[in-house]
Amino acid sequence: MNIRSERAENIKYFLLLGSHTMMMCTGFNFVTYYLLNARISDGKIGILVALSCLAAVVIQPVAGRAVDRGTLSGKSTLLALAAVEILAGLLVAFHPSSLVKAGLFGLLLCITLVFQPILNSFSFFYQNQGISVNYGAARGVGSICYSGISILLGFLTVHLGTQVVPITYAFLGASFLAVMCFMPVLQGGNALLQGENALQQEETGKTGLKLSAYPAFVWMLAGLSLTMMCHNMIMTYFIHIIERAGGDSSNMGIANGIAAVVEIPVLFLYTKIKGKTPSRVFLTISGAAFFTKAVLFIFARSVWMIYGIQCLQCLAYGLMAASRVYYVDETVGKEHETTGQAYMSATETIGILLGSTLGGFLMQWSGTETLLLAAAAMGFAGVACMLNGVRPH
Repeated sequence: MNIRSERAENIKYFLLLGSHTMMMCTGFNFVTYYLLNARISDGKIGILVALSCLAAVVIQPVAGRAVDRGTLSGKSTLLALAAVEILAGLLVAFHPSSLVKAGLFGLLLCITLVFQPILNSFSFFYQNQGISVNYGAARGVGSICYSGISILLGFLTVHLGTQVVPITYAFLGASFLAVMCFMPVLQGGNALLQGENALQQEETGKTGLKLSAYPAFVWMLAGLSLTMMCHNMIMTYFIHIIERAGGDSSNMGIANGIAAVVEIPVLFLYTKIKGKTPSRVFLTISGAAFFTKAVLFIFARSVWMIYGIQCLQCLAYGLMAASRVYYVDETVGKEHETTGQAYMSATETIGILLGSTLGGFLMQWSGTETLLLAAAAMGFAGVACMLNGVRPH
């Protein structure tokens, strides 16, 4: 493939990840803010997010295996889900029923999570075709988009109201669908491979990924799930932490924007930072950074303190976003690429599921202080599991 075509594929992939990270921000950072204004309580919001994530946890590995085996087209699946997202976003915005709004918002969250493992595996599909795609740079573009949409939505929700949240979701779904139309057809994990090599990988993929054969991978999955639980207990109810410090949704948007901006250098430079160091080391460092953030939030009493704490995101989500994708490739190999990415994506989904459920009940019955203490405990447990995943097995 010539340089111009390769550049075009990179641009398309960057746009896809940018659209997806903006969906993640719109959905998971503003879900509590939006649904509280739709007269849904913290506890019910936690249950709703948990149910959405539970559905995604079931769908993600199933879809991943189907793509690996070639029984499901990654492109067609993403196009169909994007179309549903557009419709659901518009219905959330204009339907009068709070119950319907909540249910459809949950559907939006589920779809956004199901996108993730297939999108992550795209970069390795390209590699198999000999196309150079820098996943770290792509995630860096995603962080730029995340930062921009976070600050913009924070401003718009203050001045135009909460309805801008689902309308933005629908717009992002349309943007994602438009870019997806120009992507290559990826029929399974071997779509871009040709001939005998493709057939060989397809047959290997049919044996399935046996987690018992990868104990370190299992420990790392457990650690990441606990770390994501810590992170999402905080982020799902971040508006309460911001209000505790005297801020509003605009300050929340700025805080999340700062976190996204500081990720960018790490994501763009990850391959150089990594060198020959195994990705599991960087995953463990990111877990420690998440734990540190959780502890510091306990003592945050001003918006400016929160802004400062968010700068640690470069070592937290910045390192995690890049290293976990490479970690799967290093650990389970290309024959189980999409399935492995699905399990890795499921750690975030499980973290959101458990974090939002527990966080919702803690917020409703005990308040922000208890929420932050519980998040720190989950972060500590996550680091402990990840350290066990780093040692030789």
